Amino acid sequence: MRLLLTTVLVTFSLAAFGSTVIESKDAEGGISKISIDGDWTRFDSVEGGRDGYMLVNTKAQKFYMVVPAERAIIEFSANENKKNTEKQKVDIDIEDVGNGPKVAGYATRKYELTANGKQCGSVLLSKQAAKVEDINRLLSAMGGLNPEAFMPEEMLQGLQSMADPCDLAEMQLEEKDLVKRGFPMKSLDSKGETENEVVSIDENAELKPELFDLPEDYTRTTVKEMMEGMRKEMEGAMDKLNEMMKDMYPEERAKMEQMMKQFGSAPH
Repeated sequence: MRLLLTTVLVTFSLAAFGSTVIESKDAEGGISKISIDGDWTRFDSVEGGRDGYMLVNTKAQKFYMVVPAERAIIEFSANENKKNTEKQKVDIDIEDVGNGPKVAGYATRKYELTANGKQCGSVLLSKQAAKVEDINRLLSAMGGLNPEAFMPEEMLQGLQSMADPCDLAEMQLEEKDLVKRGFPMKSLDSKGETENEVVSIDENAELKPELFDLPEDYTRTTVKEMMEGMRKEMEGAMDKLNEMMKDMYPEERAKMEQMMKQFGSAPH
């Protein structure tokens, strides 16, 4: 878009030069965006931030989920709550199958992922793209993020008991140092169908600093506080369920208890 001269001058004075913008396309054709400027990165989904977005400060290793609909910010850090040590064992195999095609102009190498003997799909990684300064900084921060660390033990156990081996493998890939092999440029499912693909990397993008501002009037909470609130809500729901189950036949109650055990807790 080209604006009037005065507007252009103001815009240029506010813009951050030498930033990086990565655009990706999903299987439905929706475009998501990663904007990187120095120590800050913003992840916008296909909806362009209308359903929320994530900001990352790679220097402080702080992550912020911004949820406009709730006017809330959920904060967590890469090394927070490293207490979850009990993991469902998953036999993960990452096979290097050779050079892949260029994606968005960057050379790639293809890796196939198998979990418990199940073919999960493949990913094309680019060492060339990973050498871009902004991307390298982001990879270092994301490599220290353990998705399991932010879940209460009982919720983690429930998820692990139900999850597909491939889903569990994705949660534990940080242990395999996959991010050190390159930046993910394209992912394919077990049938070879594209799930997500980088369509462009602009290493000299112009970004306005306010793109990375955290709204001052939003309520702030932490993952721990949010999980505690969810726990209390679940306890309240369980109390109501216990009352309902008093009138159930023994067979119905047994089925209900078995179902609830899959989520890591059962009526008492």
